[in-house]
Amino acid sequence: MLFNTCRRLAQKLVGRDKSCTLKGDRKQQREAKKKSRQLDQALRADWKNESSRIKLLLLGPGEAGKSTLIKQMQLIHGNDMEAAEKLKKIPYIRQNIFDSMVAVLVAMHSMGIKFSNPRLTRTAHIVLSHSQVENSSLTSKDILNSEYLASDDMISHVQALWNDNGVHKAYARSNEYQLLDCAAYFFDRLDDIRHPNYIPTEQDILRCRVMTTSITETKFTVTYSGQKVNFNTVDVGGQQGERRKWITLFDDVTAVIFMLDTSSFDQTLREDSTTNRLLESLKVFYQTITTRFLRSVSILTFMNKIDIFREKIEQGSNFGASLDKMMEQALSLSKDPTISSDFERGIYQKIYTILSENPFTTYNPTENERKHVLESFSTFAAQEEKVDGNHNSLSTFYTSSSSLFSKKIPSRRQKKKLIPDLDWRVVKSAAYIKTILAKIVECVRMSTRYSFQSTPDMSINTGYRSYEFHYTCAVDTLNIKRVIDGCKNIIIKDYFAKIGIPLD
Repeated sequence: MLFNTCRRLAQKLVGRDKSCTLKGDRKQQREAKKKSRQLDQALRADWKNESSRIKLLLLGPGEAGKSTLIKQMQLIHGNDMEAAEKLKKIPYIRQNIFDSMVAVLVAMHSMGIKFSNPRLTRTAHIVLSHSQVENSSLTSKDILNSEYLASDDMISHVQALWNDNGVHKAYARSNEYQLLDCAAYFFDRLDDIRHPNYIPTEQDILRCRVMTTSITETKFTVTYSGQKVNFNTVDVGGQQGERRKWITLFDDVTAVIFMLDTSSFDQTLREDSTTNRLLESLKVFYQTITTRFLRSVSILTFMNKIDIFREKIEQGSNFGASLDKMMEQALSLSKDPTISSDFERGIYQKIYTILSENPFTTYNPTENERKHVLESFSTFAAQEEKVDGNHNSLSTFYTSSSSLFSKKIPSRRQKKKLIPDLDWRVVKSAAYIKTILAKIVECVRMSTRYSFQSTPDMSINTGYRSYEFHYTCAVDTLNIKRVIDGCKNIIIKDYFAKIGIPLD
């Protein structure tokens, strides 16, 4: 009897312990479920934020101006750099100056150009003694951090050399070797840059060249029709060795901004001294629009550096002769056995065919094409005009009040003032580049297994994607703002339409 009583008491005690244990487990489970719900909510919120962000991908060959465009977007959307951040750019600006002068000096030697002042031979030797030309073990980082680069002596040496007529003769032939576009700009600003209290201007920062070897993301927000729209712009290096990274960025892309350098028609690649830069741009453009991962993605093509392009044509560069050489090279590469890819050889063959079937000598731009070129150059004309009593240029006409897309339309008389007097050769050459790009688009449409609605000007939404062509100058903030504002309008409308929110 006592044994049975003790057993029942023991069972009750054990039951209570189990009950306590079960209660403890249930409490832990409730806490775990609560944490899980919170985590799920956070993940859904993150997904919603990312899915509502418009992803722009910047593609194009090296030195086309992609990184400069990123800097412009940061400036346009109010991300002003602090003075301390600007000061960090000084070593890179000095390196641009040093590298540019080294390139000119090496070119002078190979071209057999002599100094007007023979005493400068010693100065040139001093500059070269701190470069990789005479010190192959030096790296670019070593030069960037060197005492010579930071010294006033470097600026004095470069300034003395830049004042020499022989150096200017070599500079005038810069299309024959690799020279940074910013060379003359910084050479002319040496007095300001050597000043102890020098702080780089926005234009200095825009023109400073730093090769992109990594993936850079820039985020900004705009307001459209009362809704906040988030943009995420992704920049990646365009050199041949960097393009293998492109495929990792193709997911969830809303639009591609493809940039090419219009002024590169008479230059070769930095990484390949035999291949024409403009030909390389056309090839990369063809590859971009045929990439299966981007079939439903709109392509916004920025034909960049039109300021340098105009200067070259007006100073006598023969665009037609350069095209003839480029066409010959395209034909040669289409048969080159060292190119293992049949697809790549096929691209060169198609480019050759397009160029040969649309010869520049007989090309005559239409009225719309001529108007497009003139209106694109009007930004520069506006900077030289005193409009409405001030020098605010296109900001007089393109204002951002409640919306970034609000525009004050200029009168007909004001519009006429904004249209610049351009050399006919500039108009024809610029329009021809756009025509060739449009012909490539047409060629891809004809060869693809998808069906698209044909449009004559190649700039309207055609089935699965839109194509836009714009002439740009990446170092000109007003020009870029005008182009970007117009592109954002199209991108946002396409984006909302894709997620089921059509906008009128």
